[in-house]
Amino acid sequence: MDLIMNRIRINNKWILFLSDTHGKHRLVKIPENIDIVIHCGDICEDGNLEEIRDFFDWYSHLEIPYKIFVHGNHDLPFELEPKESEKLIPTNVIWLNDFSITLYGIRIKAVNPFFFYYANETNEKIDILLSHYPPEGILDDGFGLKELRKYVLELAPKYHVFGHNHAGAGTVKLANTQFINASLYNEY
Repeated sequence: MDLIMNRIRINNKWILFLSDTHGKHRLVKIPENIDIVIHCGDICEDGNLEEIRDFFDWYSHLEIPYKIFVHGNHDLPFELEPKESEKLIPTNVIWLNDFSITLYGIRIKAVNPFFFYYANETNEKIDILLSHYPPEGILDDGFGLKELRKYVLELAPKYHVFGHNHAGAGTVKLANTQFINASLYNEY
């Protein structure tokens, strides 16, 4: 996949999206002049700690000011033992999990891969919503979550970025949201 497909510009900053590298992250060619890189999960195969450690060694050394990580269904330690797993994450990597941050004036929020619908009671304006799973019916090949689709359409972010469905990589616009499936696994 041409990684430029997974690159967007907001507030004069370049953001690169990756997902589903499954231990093959060192094969990814990272473009220059990226301000934020976001990995939407499945950094390893089935919780493999060696692959997780190697991913964070590689990721933390990328010459990109902000590095965000969202765990996926294969990143089992982060779901099963979150406090212990957090110790694996270098200090220059941000683990987003059910909260939001603002970088360069860009509001970014991530939801847990095992998402359950909850109302957007804060009326928070989100530029980029991140998840591991796709929303139902959008670049999902049947792997999407119905509750997530409802949430995304209600939240109406400018972008919703996810992975999980390796065959569904690409982009599509629905309403005012650009959906990006950043899965790279089928490219190796």
